Amino acid sequence: MSTGIADKVALVTGAARPRSIGRATALRLAQEGAHVAALDIAQPYADFPGHGVAGTDDLESLVDELEALGVRAIGLQADVTDEHAVGQAVETVCRELGPVHLLANVAGGSGAGFGAAPLLDVPRAEFDKVLEVNLTGTFLASRACASRMIEHGEGGRIVNVSSQAGKIGWPLLGAYSAAKAAVIGLTQVMAKEWAASGITVNAICPGTVDTDLLNPGNLFVDLMDASQAGGFAGWVEREIPLGRLQEPAEAAAAIAFLCSDDAAYITGESINVSGGQMMA
Repeated sequence: MSTGIADKVALVTGAARPRSIGRATALRLAQEGAHVAALDIAQPYADFPGHGVAGTDDLESLVDELEALGVRAIGLQADVTDEHAVGQAVETVCRELGPVHLLANVAGGSGAGFGAAPLLDVPRAEFDKVLEVNLTGTFLASRACASRMIEHGEGGRIVNVSSQAGKIGWPLLGAYSAAKAAVIGLTQVMAKEWAASGITVNAICPGTVDTDLLNPGNLFVDLMDASQAGGFAGWVEREIPLGRLQEPAEAAAAIAFLCSDDAAYITGESINVSGGQMMA
């Protein structure tokens, strides 16, 4: 078990979807003894149907799972792009669980109908939405929590979820690549600005993760199936040195490490967790 997580209060955004990095992170931090606030929009984006956003039942079932681990937990329904809603959510966490010590910014998106297309074909509204969810949402949640961490005077840990696509631009994912690259830059600025207050800020850059969004109908999966020898499975075997997709729990383990005392001298880093798909 990692040190320094037990009895801390953690806020995890994008937490509710059944097979996701966010849910795996909420459960991993609870397993380490943290009290967890699970935040999710928990409803489909009206303008972007079919994105696979979690529902309220998913959020409620997660809270049940967390409490079964013996920690206190609450579910929060909020849109990370809504500054007022994020601020209210953080207020609720502090009131019901105590001051926030750990923040995992996992909320994001890149799926078909959500900015996944050649740049010449991406509607402006979709481009803006991808940046809002992945970048602006990270900024708003981080700022709201950091101000409370500074006020409380005990420091804290913030971990942002970027992507390989934030280090090397991926065709058909231009908006997502731009947003995740910006998350890396934002992580470095926050790390420098908040270091004196004892807050570390890092990012992880996952590889190709086996979530419930990675299925037929996903633009990338369908493209690999149509264009690669052996389809998507063949692409995985060739392009990922470890020869398999990443489990959400493996990304969550990296987040938990960066939240722990063992990572107390690590800040401003963007750490690859990709099975060798991205090195350096």
